[in-house]
Amino acid sequence: MAHHFTNRRRSYKTGTKSFFWEGLNASTYIAGALCFVVGSIFFLPVFEEYSSAAAWLFIIGSLIYLGVTLQDLAETINYYRHNQQSSRKTIFEFLTSTGYVIASLLFLLGSICFLPGVLKEAWGAWCFIIGSTLFAACATISVTQITEAGTLVGLQLLNATAICFVIGSILFLVPSIPYLWPTKQSSLTQTLFTYSASQFIFASLLFLAGGVANFYRAYRMHQHREGV
Repeated sequence: MAHHFTNRRRSYKTGTKSFFWEGLNASTYIAGALCFVVGSIFFLPVFEEYSSAAAWLFIIGSLIYLGVTLQDLAETINYYRHNQQSSRKTIFEFLTSTGYVIASLLFLLGSICFLPGVLKEAWGAWCFIIGSTLFAACATISVTQITEAGTLVGLQLLNATAICFVIGSILFLVPSIPYLWPTKQSSLTQTLFTYSASQFIFASLLFLAGGVANFYRAYRMHQHREGV
């Protein structure tokens, strides 16, 4: 899933210049993306016997995303509380950070609905659809706030992160829709859910790629600022 990205210096602690917290945030997100990649593979009909493992991996990944987005929200509040800025960008950052938290909660609830003991697939699908829409909307808003990034490479990596997050969110939304429909076991059903799971895999890979690009961008920007 998408999470907050920005071209400003992140402020996890007043006055800190350390890469530790930003690096921890970015690398933790990558761990969550890996959970979704493997979980999406287990959603393939050919791995139906691992459906419980798929749901649990989605739950773990969603919990990780929730932790990351909560940290993003706390960092945004901390940054603007100490910088005393009030502008449209400030409002957008707060709204998108809050939106990412809500979307992560929806994905957590949706993943729980896919557990074999719960099996409320339609409810889970709605959570994924609404959550994906929120992720895509917040990532799109974040794109509009990218004005400069210190270096050309930093700007390119920000754009790459944004593209991966927006497209990945949309690709997670579309294949969630078939889970709303009542289905009967048939070859067509198997084909449909194979397609849906394949979309989940591709979307999760895009989130992983976006997370890696964001981590590398944050590291490069930290090195650039240290050298200034």
